[in-house]
Amino acid sequence: MDSIGTITTYFPFIDEETKNVLESIMIKASDYYDFVHRLGDLVLKNDSPIMVVYFAIHHSILALDYPLIDMIRKKYEGHQILGPNLFMSSAFQGSVEDIEKVHELADAILATEPEDWIALEMHFMKFEADMRNYPTTMYKTSTMEKIRELIDSHPNFGFYEIILNDYLAIRAHHDGDPEGRIRCIDRGLEIAENYDDRLRVAHLLIRKAGLFKDKEARELLEQAYEIVESSLGIPANFADIIYYLSVLDAIRGDFNNAINRLLRAVSIRERAGLESGNASLLLSHMYNVIGEPESALEWAFMAENQFKSRPYLVNRSILFQIWSLTLLKKMPEAQILLDTTRESVLKSGDEMQLAWLYFVTGVIDIERGEFALASSSIEQALRIYEKFNWGYTAQLMFLHHLAKIEVYSSITGDEFSPSLAILEEKALTENLPGILGQVLLLKAEIAIMNNDESLLRDIISQLRLLTTEENLQFLRPYLARLLENYRR
Repeated sequence: MDSIGTITTYFPFIDEETKNVLESIMIKASDYYDFVHRLGDLVLKNDSPIMVVYFAIHHSILALDYPLIDMIRKKYEGHQILGPNLFMSSAFQGSVEDIEKVHELADAILATEPEDWIALEMHFMKFEADMRNYPTTMYKTSTMEKIRELIDSHPNFGFYEIILNDYLAIRAHHDGDPEGRIRCIDRGLEIAENYDDRLRVAHLLIRKAGLFKDKEARELLEQAYEIVESSLGIPANFADIIYYLSVLDAIRGDFNNAINRLLRAVSIRERAGLESGNASLLLSHMYNVIGEPESALEWAFMAENQFKSRPYLVNRSILFQIWSLTLLKKMPEAQILLDTTRESVLKSGDEMQLAWLYFVTGVIDIERGEFALASSSIEQALRIYEKFNWGYTAQLMFLHHLAKIEVYSSITGDEFSPSLAILEEKALTENLPGILGQVLLLKAEIAIMNNDESLLRDIISQLRLLTTEENLQFLRPYLARLLENYRR
């Protein structure tokens, strides 16, 4: 492979022996993932200098190759300088208690007054450990101040600004600051490109794609794919690109295609020994939306199991289980689970969890026929997501549920549904064919309620054309039922 900044940015300040080892392996490797494995093999087969081992672990973490790290751990654990990275790795894999050990060992290393670049690494590990659960766990201001001081102290430390901006983008996301988030991502991208840090360029392109809905997002993912395919070869990157493509499918209402992509992403991550909590959670979401709650419940259980390394996300998987149980008409089970989860959600201080608590409470109220309560709860969920500019897929789904409530309960006193009108406008102006299909199904319900056969015939014709042209498989059972009832 050719020289890439992801590896070489450390060369100005590491010892000559370590630099030579990394450089020689980089020359022989076919891509970055191959470099990671060649370096890992070297330290496993030979008694290597400890800083060579340090970078073997460092690059394995960047490549998310935890099985390789675990093998290195067995041979070299006990060396203090390796501890923070090793415990960070085990925390990522589910041993959440090891986060505290990251702090303890980083502080112990800092107490020895190491070289500035090592001090910067240790402060970043403490910062990352805290950001892992942000905003539930807040990072210490003093840690951020020390990072800033060290970066400014040496011109060769400029590349650390990439990492800093990446984390600040995460903070902006949780704080509901979309402008700040994209500003941090763009700044990180600019610096990563200057340093030829292709791994982080690809990573930030994928993150940026998550901020857009269609064409621009796909272009960013294509750029990221070219880098991953030509220079990196990291399975987790491929899985992330597929995941974000599935999100774009879901926004369009192409739920079956979204599911197929997510299943591929899960498969890739599992083969690489990685957790698949996010994809499992979105799969649960998709299966509930298309009316397959049995599958949705299984994936929600899978997400709960996968989120052992990120316990602050467990509540969301449980809330999705409640959603599935309600659709399965298992109301006592859903209510018990809701009652046992509510306090944990409220104490978390996490607005996203709160939004989903409102939503599933509303779903239960719909099932009980308490439409006014349901509408109030789901409106609160939608307001939270709109306020923070979070997941457009969820926003559309909340709006669809509000439209269903208005149609089925005749809240408006006539056949007009404000939420349905908003949803239809979005579907038509933003080219969201699956969402338009959902709109047409609700319009068909209105036509049936009003015994308007002419309107129903027209809607069935539109649905048939839409289903065929866009290959929207999830609509077919609904269309078949409409046709059966119409013929009667």
